[in-house]
Amino acid sequence: MKLIISMLVLVLSFNLFASEAIGFYSNGKIGNSVSIDAYSESHVRKLYRNRGQLYGTTETMLALTSLADHMKANYPSVEVTQIGDISSKNGRKIRRHKSHQNGLDSDVVYYRVNEQAQPESETEWGEDFVINRKLTKNFHIERNWEAMKFLVNNHDVGRIFVDGQIKKALCSYAKKIGEFSQEIETLRRLRIENSVHMHHFHLRLKCPSGNSRCKAQGEPPTGSGC
Repeated sequence: MKLIISMLVLVLSFNLFASEAIGFYSNGKIGNSVSIDAYSESHVRKLYRNRGQLYGTTETMLALTSLADHMKANYPSVEVTQIGDISSKNGRKIRRHKSHQNGLDSDVVYYRVNEQAQPESETEWGEDFVINRKLTKNFHIERNWEAMKFLVNNHDVGRIFVDGQIKKALCSYAKKIGEFSQEIETLRRLRIENSVHMHHFHLRLKCPSGNSRCKAQGEPPTGSGC
């Protein structure tokens, strides 16, 4: 009997303090948010710290930090994974974004050929990887493709917003290395949003299981979208 009571207390305590995405991505908030600083052991660098957009759901933090650790394990010389805005502590509307309100959105800098991360002191994105509708030589096609695959195949990704030229390049690269047919789902999740995603991609997770107050977004169309 004592064991059953202890287990119930543990379950209730977990539910009480578990993070929760509430509402929609562009009209929501977060319950019991988690800070990226709680994962300081991972290979991440939080940019624009003075904005205070350090928070999200546990699922978001696990996606970001596991991506960083995966990239470092597979490419030891890769730069630290750079994270832009996530959400404010309680969610809701933040400057510069229509979404990023329920803790399931986050911005991640593309991986570079020169492996040089931008300093934390910079107040804006350090580099554009699409200039005059062309991909720059510093966009690491292999590593960015690996990042997209890892996220979609290991986390509950709803969408990853990228520039149109980057989507086109990743479609071509997948065909070139013979991975197109087996990674249709990865390509499907890459959604084009031009003019704002030439320096970073926008990761959006689906509503986590058990977050009954989270408002889901419809699924993207079937097929690769290439």
